[in-house]
Amino acid sequence: MKKWIPALTLVLTALYWANVLKNEFIYVLIWWAVLLVIGLMFLPMSVRVFSTFTDKGYLFSKTIGLAITAYAMWLLSFFKLIKIEALSCWAVVFGCGALACFIFFKKSKQTLSDLMDEDILQWVLIGECIFLFSLSFWTYLRGFNARIEGLEKFMDYGFVNSILRSGFVPPKDMWFAGEPINYYYFGQYLSAFITRLSGIKTEIAYNLMMATLFAFSVALCFALVSNMLKGLKSNAPVMIGGLIAAVLVSLGGNLHSFIYGVLNKVTSEGKSYWFPDATRYIGYNPETKDKTIHEFPVYSFVVSDLHAHVINMILVLCLLGVLLALFRKLQKRADGVWQPRSLTDEIFVPELLLPGFLIGIFQMSNFWDFPIYLTVTLFTLLCAGIRHYGFTIKMLGMTAIRFMTVLILAMFFALPFNFTFDTIATEVRLARNHSFLYQLLVLWGYQLVMVAIFFAFILFAEQNIRWKRARGKVREKIREELTLIARIRQVIENNSVEDVFAVILCISAMGLVLIPELVYVKDIYSEEYARANTMFKLTYQAFIMFGLASGYIFIRIRQFREKNWKIMTARVLTLIMLILPMIYPFYAISSWYKKMDPVHYEGLDGLAFLKNDYPDDYALVEWMRENIEGQPNILEANGDSYTMQGRISMATGLPTVQGWFTHEWLWRDDNTLVQGRVDDVQMIYESEDLNQTVDLLRKYSVEYIVIGNLEYKQYPDLKADKLLSLGTVIFERPTILLIQLEK
Repeated sequence: MKKWIPALTLVLTALYWANVLKNEFIYVLIWWAVLLVIGLMFLPMSVRVFSTFTDKGYLFSKTIGLAITAYAMWLLSFFKLIKIEALSCWAVVFGCGALACFIFFKKSKQTLSDLMDEDILQWVLIGECIFLFSLSFWTYLRGFNARIEGLEKFMDYGFVNSILRSGFVPPKDMWFAGEPINYYYFGQYLSAFITRLSGIKTEIAYNLMMATLFAFSVALCFALVSNMLKGLKSNAPVMIGGLIAAVLVSLGGNLHSFIYGVLNKVTSEGKSYWFPDATRYIGYNPETKDKTIHEFPVYSFVVSDLHAHVINMILVLCLLGVLLALFRKLQKRADGVWQPRSLTDEIFVPELLLPGFLIGIFQMSNFWDFPIYLTVTLFTLLCAGIRHYGFTIKMLGMTAIRFMTVLILAMFFALPFNFTFDTIATEVRLARNHSFLYQLLVLWGYQLVMVAIFFAFILFAEQNIRWKRARGKVREKIREELTLIARIRQVIENNSVEDVFAVILCISAMGLVLIPELVYVKDIYSEEYARANTMFKLTYQAFIMFGLASGYIFIRIRQFREKNWKIMTARVLTLIMLILPMIYPFYAISSWYKKMDPVHYEGLDGLAFLKNDYPDDYALVEWMRENIEGQPNILEANGDSYTMQGRISMATGLPTVQGWFTHEWLWRDDNTLVQGRVDDVQMIYESEDLNQTVDLLRKYSVEYIVIGNLEYKQYPDLKADKLLSLGTVIFERPTILLIQLEK
């Protein structure tokens, strides 16, 4: 009966959410099925790469398959060979899947029999159950506030619609007519790719994609850490460690909510705790001229901006899984389990292709992750080399060649993207502002406690056992030899691969927290916001690494057989450190998704707010979607970022002359260029000079002009009669109309 529990749980999970989501569960099923098909076709590859994993990489096959097929489609589209349409996307999926099965043909024949093993199959079903539950849960949550409005949503949704409209990449910038998107759009492209495969409307697909990111975050964190712990005798602590990591990364916060929420309950501040404050703390409390950002995944999932760093999380977690698998394979070589047939065979490991490929994609989806995970890859290869060759010249040579292989592959895969992309920021400067120590402890206190306990445990508690058990001069000699350097070397060379990998995660995360205190990357945000983006992008990844390591550390120190007050204290502290960050989601989710009662469930349509609040604008959007083919340029009111301006272009994917000011300034790195367009749009709407208006419309190849309430609000002197004389009104509602210009 026990072996049927995972399968039964999966069925019950599906039935439960079918009952909760009712008619909208069909969207979840379609979306889930698309990812399932992609994953199954790349399972033979995953079985090869993740041969040491409990589920043979079943969960990772979804992300690997998605990355490979989406990139292949992107490449074909880049060279204008095929358009991004449903049929062509499916053709690429099946083509790449067939090729993968062919390449791994021998392994493909073994895959089914391997997965039929009772233990492996149970892990597969457990992983799929976690994924489906997480996907359905966050889909349901999004149904209480599905609005694609506020923060970065207009931008993210506009990218998806523009990509689907363009059909080819690089896609047109929906807020800068005539130019391609100059941003790391591959993450939004991934969303567009799955949307095409599923056939689901973009306003629903947007929310499904957010749920998918949450589901992958939970499932992949579980898979990664449970496999780090898989050597334990019992499955219970393995699963617990995986779940702890999944919860900490995907739902956990920092200590801000505990200190300023729970502890301040007796004050007005505590009673009105606002969850975004945990991501805007340094520079805001107290107020200083050093405004920073330090977000983490659950904040991203709650507010649901389909942004670059959030989407790339699934590829980041996939890469970390690949690095763990690669580390284990290199360890087998060090142990003499597998002997290379030649020097070339010894140097080059086929699995190096995947880190090179994934890190290459990082340049296209979230560039900050490119140097971050190149460094993590270097640390992994370096530690693997030390364990095999010791501290020798050969070790340095092997590590250098393997690392350069990854780097060259990464640059190669990103080459087409970089040909059409202008770098946004490249200059590194010394940080002029620094965080208060207590503020860093508020943000990173629980993680640093976990890391300190782990390091003390593996460097001292375990290594001290040997000299404590010895007697006399032997004891003194052993103790004298255990210098700090010797202890560190002992960990790298003799501890388990999993211990060393956890150390790599901890060291990398601490480095990412420290870097913004020393240097920052200059972009358009200056003065008091100078290091905001640097801290944001670096510490976001630090949070992920710390969360993964914490799940491992919590179980790891509980496997130590020695018992004394120090060990018991450490165990109690780690338990407390796990509880405190879990206060945050109770504030965040309840604040953003109010009235979570089935009676108040609104549904997954992200544009329903437009239909309710701006019905005439929504009617125009629907009409343009159905009646305008291709991607002609339109004109609508431009405006500041995070406003309703740009609503037609973002919902249709039709480029307007100028959209959100600050965003285009960031992407173009040219304030005067953007301001020039702002002035031109104003001239078109307000100028009395007909000839000048015609010249400007021709300059930007405008074919349609929108005149609505937002246009009148932005341009009080709007010359409607002038614009009406230039073409024909093809759509009209009480508060908005669309003019098609005469050619």
